[in-house]
Amino acid sequence: MSLILSTLLLSSVALAASHHDHAKGLGAHEHGAIKLGMAVEGKTIDLDLDGPAESFFGFEYTPSTAKEKKAFNDAESLWTKDLLTKLFVLDKKLGCTSSEVSFKQEIDEEETKEAQAKLKKGERKESGIHSDVEAKAKIICTQDLKGQTVVVSLKKSYPHIKKLSIDLVGSEVKSINAKAVEEVKL
Repeated sequence: MSLILSTLLLSSVALAASHHDHAKGLGAHEHGAIKLGMAVEGKTIDLDLDGPAESFFGFEYTPSTAKEKKAFNDAESLWTKDLLTKLFVLDKKLGCTSSEVSFKQEIDEEETKEAQAKLKKGERKESGIHSDVEAKAKIICTQDLKGQTVVVSLKKSYPHIKKLSIDLVGSEVKSINAKAVEEVKL
């Protein structure tokens, strides 16, 4: 199972890197498209979420105004504080808690410098900046998760997400194109 989890996480990183290189090279960036990796083993779920920052808080540059900082903080707080109450809901009888939770925006510094030069020329503030959010977490439960259901509400909680793909690795491997609220059988 550890080998499968490692493969899933590495493929997610490679996908994010190729998506970022594609965006930089072609000037295209698929806003609203998010990839969630869920690896389930016994009583544990490892989560790896990747996607354009715009999909989480509406812009891709470093937040600078009070409104932008609030949007970023709200998106981060959903992941770090409301993970098990709003984003991933499991039966309370399973006794689940979250740990190793992280949410960060990764901005390409070279692109940022180029975008700042464009800004000085009067172009749009976010012009040329492509940043991603990398979010991770571990859910640990007191009961075995096999056959249980988790309600995934990422699209409902982050309204800029238009397309959510879930790769589920457990006793079997599944790929899911999620609706606004998706019940995922573990």
